[in-house]
Amino acid sequence: MGDSKNNNSFFDMNWKQFEQFFNGKLPFPASPLSGDNKDPVSWVEGYIKDVLNQALPNVEVQALKHHFHSEIFDTHNNIIAKIHIPDKVQARKIQLKLNPYQIRLEGLPDDKTQTIRLSNQIVPNSCKAVYKNGILQLHMRKQSLDPPYTDVDIRFT
Repeated sequence: MGDSKNNNSFFDMNWKQFEQFFNGKLPFPASPLSGDNKDPVSWVEGYIKDVLNQALPNVEVQALKHHFHSEIFDTHNNIIAKIHIPDKVQARKIQLKLNPYQIRLEGLPDDKTQTIRLSNQIVPNSCKAVYKNGILQLHMRKQSLDPPYTDVDIRFT
């Protein structure tokens, strides 16, 4: 079969050039034998923050704190959205708006809004929203893919 090391492009990589491209800022995780108990991927968070600060130096991290983490789940007939809003006082200030394609949260600090795109078209009037244990949960019925036929009157002259 031959030596797999010779057939693997991973070993042919010019790692010096790769490291220079990233300004030498790729601290590979320490081995478990070195006695370092840090999370092996914790360096990624710092690296990403550095890259974002270089790429977008004028964007404040505070601005991102007003956006809430959300999760969207699809079932056969429904879409379930979970929006993590840990502060109940903040949750009471939010105005929830829907259209067939997205959720919009208004009333965030500094008059900010947050828009969450949905994976499928929904029937906005079908939404039931409940806030419990720091999570705003929305249940929405999916719009059927095949719209029903509508009767049209024919006028004869």
